[in-house]
Amino acid sequence: MPTAPTVIPLILAGLVLGSLLVSKKRKMSKKKLLGVSLLGGLLNAANAFIVYTLFPPTTFSRFGGGNFAGGTFTGGTFTGSSTFRGAGGASSETSFLLLSFIIGLLIVIVVVGVALAYVRYKGGQDEEQPDETEQEEQEELEEPKQGKEQEEI
Repeated sequence: MPTAPTVIPLILAGLVLGSLLVSKKRKMSKKKLLGVSLLGGLLNAANAFIVYTLFPPTTFSRFGGGNFAGGTFTGGTFTGSSTFRGAGGASSETSFLLLSFIIGLLIVIVVVGVALAYVRYKGGQDEEQPDETEQEEQEELEEPKQGKEQEEI
């Protein structure tokens, strides 16, 4: 069984975070977050459908061809009926697509939600802004110059 793809939702979350970093507000509405998450889920389900059709899951038979010995492998191919599916992952295409949609939806919500919570917790301060101590030092350097100018006059 192919595993649920996660590349497309991660790329979409990266694009959203990049656009948030460029913007000055660094806030996002809940409707926009939900819309982007739904888009991520739908694109992930479409990707999962393509993966499922290109690489169908391997199926095995408990009783190959009516005998109790099971199927046989000859020349790299399995010669038995394909009535039994293993329990490794989703057992049908529908459940695989649903799982991929839910994963795509949750990846975008979690990644962007955690980033927005971090920005809100941090207070939106940029690391490039000078510290308060640096500002105080600059003010102290500027003050004596003003005092010397007044003395000379």
